[in-house]
Amino acid sequence: MGADVPARIVVPQVLEEDALQLEGQRLPLIGLDGPTPDRSVLWVPSLRAIVGGIPVVAGEHVWMADTQTPQSHADWLQTLQRLQALKPKVVVPGHYAPGAALDASALRFTADYIRAFDAETAKARDSAALVKAMQARYPKLAGVESLELSAKVAKGEMQWP
Repeated sequence: MGADVPARIVVPQVLEEDALQLEGQRLPLIGLDGPTPDRSVLWVPSLRAIVGGIPVVAGEHVWMADTQTPQSHADWLQTLQRLQALKPKVVVPGHYAPGAALDASALRFTADYIRAFDAETAKARDSAALVKAMQARYPKLAGVESLELSAKVAKGEMQWP
């Protein structure tokens, strides 16, 4: 690494609260108190902005392999509903394609995608049929490899941690 080696190592500290403090502002972490604290986002009230977090996606296929049960999808949808209730002006998804809108449409898109994936999973005979159905619904989305792997997991053709 040569000259790129850091002069000192910073060890992260465990967050013991449900918010960060920055320049005198309290920035709540939304979702820590819910059923899926690993799917939390940062809320910046002064900007009406949601920042980061994996529960929000825009412009690409949603990674569904980590949420394999109807309950996990219901929990995810509940989190998205909670975020929509904040009426954000800005939403920076945890995953998004270049050029995707950084607004509340990402919340609606993610929720619609989850519902569509569930509906198509129930109808599809295998992962190939599921991929075809989702591509028909969302022909312009990036990240087809995420869809393909998620479809294999959803149809029981592949195990995912």
